[in-house]
Amino acid sequence: MTSLAREERLRLASLLRKVGPDAPTLCEGWKTRDLAIHLVMRDRDLPALVGEHLKLFAKRHERVDELLRETPWIELVGKLAQGPTAWNPSSWGAGVDSLMNTAEFLIHHEDVRRAQPGWRVRELGTQVQKDMLALTRPLALPYALRKGIHLVLKPRGFDDVRAGRTNKTTVTVSGLPVELLLYLFGRESHAVVDVRESAPVSADEDAEVVGGTPDEVAAAESDVTTGEWPSSVRIEKKKRGPIVEKPEGSEI
Repeated sequence: MTSLAREERLRLASLLRKVGPDAPTLCEGWKTRDLAIHLVMRDRDLPALVGEHLKLFAKRHERVDELLRETPWIELVGKLAQGPTAWNPSSWGAGVDSLMNTAEFLIHHEDVRRAQPGWRVRELGTQVQKDMLALTRPLALPYALRKGIHLVLKPRGFDDVRAGRTNKTTVTVSGLPVELLLYLFGRESHAVVDVRESAPVSADEDAEVVGGTPDEVAAAESDVTTGEWPSSVRIEKKKRGPIVEKPEGSEI
């Protein structure tokens, strides 16, 4: 049985072949070639990927990026469809692949789909929605604190999720879990959700933060202060495994 991560990878590759290397995406400043390069680099050279943000690996990133930009489009997309190399943790079994790649490829698939004219919401099934809800829940608290709101998520078919300070404006976002996930990951304008604002539910200036344990609240508040990505996202990335160097003499 093919995992959702693998299915979304192949669907994205198929769409990339169709739209070509210069089609728009929802990733700001990225065309489809930029997105494909990012994903192939993620599969095949994690240190180079880290070089996007870490000076230590910056030259490696530049070298690999240049190599992939010179790669013919069909060959580049073929590398993406093929999947990670043996030294990448996501190749170590379906469970690891699902953990690392399900949300990654689902979101980026939608980044390409929804940037094209005439796109429609896909029917993904109850189990997929349930799985994506599990990823959505930990994003609610840091999102609410960063935006300075009391966030109420109403995932269709599931229990509500509340997060943030109850003395802040209440923002209620309703929709399928996949749409809520896209919304919280910054695709607000393309997520099919209903957003409504209402008055705070508390007038207490010292209203407590809801939606997490004291440790989770402290971590989320620290993220807001430092401008870091939500800790829940960074923790999820850490679960994706260590940075693994390529064996000597290997090629992208």
